[in-house]
Amino acid sequence: MSTIKIFLCENSIDGIFTAVYVAWSSGYGHSNVKIEEECEDHSYSNMELFSDYITVKTDYDLAMKVSRSIKNKISEEVYQIVCRVALSNHIGKADLIYRFLIRGFQIGSGIMEHLSEEVVSTVFKINRYVSYEAHHFLGFVRFSKQESGLLTSVIHPKNNVLSLISSHFADRLSNEKFVIYDENRKTASVHIPGRPWFIVQISDYNVNLFEDISCEEDEYQDLWKTFFDSIAIKERTNPKLQRNNLPLRFRGDMTEFKP
Repeated sequence: MSTIKIFLCENSIDGIFTAVYVAWSSGYGHSNVKIEEECEDHSYSNMELFSDYITVKTDYDLAMKVSRSIKNKISEEVYQIVCRVALSNHIGKADLIYRFLIRGFQIGSGIMEHLSEEVVSTVFKINRYVSYEAHHFLGFVRFSKQESGLLTSVIHPKNNVLSLISSHFADRLSNEKFVIYDENRKTASVHIPGRPWFIVQISDYNVNLFEDISCEEDEYQDLWKTFFDSIAIKERTNPKLQRNNLPLRFRGDMTEFKP
């Protein structure tokens, strides 16, 4: 009996794609390898007996090779689906993506029509789940305007949807400086007029960030200033608010519902 090789990777699209490349090209065979992504606390969920663990360092060139292969050999649509699964909170998503891609490269662009296969139906459900949450946040994100003019918002999504919603707000608020902070993952999406939006990791939200981010080149990376003297909008009373359209878990992040 062959020892299972478990490839441990970073919990990111690039990290998972790197592990897919390394595991696939390892020569151990698909049935003898697994991929496990790190948890959000940078630990791993299960350490199995009689398995060899191999830590995979994220390699953007290898990740890009996997990205191109998915787009060229399966489809652009499937690439987008796989990325949304990688952004989900589903435990075991890295190995799920690996198993899905095995079938995807065998079948091609019609892979999503094979919903009778468990790996395909699971990917379908997770993609829908992530897409649904991202769509909801497009309507539920509320900004508070700081004295400097900076727009700020704090969200608590179940999935890592920050990158999925940032383009929408960058287009809608193209002339505004704004920060959307995902408190669950300690990450922030930052937009400065005339520049591409970007995401930064924040180890301690209490450092109070972003108030003085500038459009000037020499201050572009000077992100560490006062942030979050929030000007809350007075609570709007609406006892008949439809909870199906506004789940309670979103309300804590919406200025309309803050005292």
